[in-house]
Amino acid sequence: MGIEVVVADVLTPETCGLYRRELPGCLIVHLTVGFPEALRRAASRKVWLTDDEFRMLHEADVANPPTADHRIQVDELDLQSQTKKVERLWEG
Repeated sequence: MGIEVVVADVLTPETCGLYRRELPGCLIVHLTVGFPEALRRAASRKVWLTDDEFRMLHEADVANPPTADHRIQVDELDLQSQTKKVERLWEG
C-alpha cells in the first residue's frame, strides 16, 4: 500500500533538486501564473512578503524556472480545474 502526498511549495531549481534527491520518483508539477493574476490572487490572502519580494520571486520563477515534469499555466483556471489537471497527470 502506498501513500499519496501533495506538497505545495514555491518551486525553485534548488527545491526541485531537493525533491528529486529526497523523493525519487516524485511527480513535479509547476503551476505558473502571470504577474497580474498572481497579484490578484495574493490580494485575497494574508500578506507575508513585501511588494518588492513578491515581484522578485515572480521574476525569478520566469527567468529561471525549475525542471518540472509538467508545467500548467493556471491564470484562467479555478482551484477545481487546477486540481483536475494535476490529478490527470498523477494518474497518467
